[in-house]
Amino acid sequence: MVPQCTMERSDPKATRRILARNVRRLRTTRGLSQEELAQEIGLRQAQISEIESGANNITLDNLHRLAVALGVRPCELIDERLKD
Repeated sequence: MVPQCTMERSDPKATRRILARNVRRLRTTRGLSQEELAQEIGLRQAQISEIESGANNITLDNLHRLAVALGVRPCELIDERLKD
């Protein structure tokens, strides 16, 4: 059985903060620089930086690309329980 993903329901900014934390943690755990991750998914390094700071409200397409590059399901990127 696949565990359910959970996310903050009341505050979109909280969801962006969770996404930022999870992307940064997964990227660094995998030994990728922001530039390497950006190249892999077709974004600029500045966009990865904005995602990791919670400043960028990304598209679903980019959420999917990030998940594939980081080896997780898209919902896991916004799961407040994500652990490495």
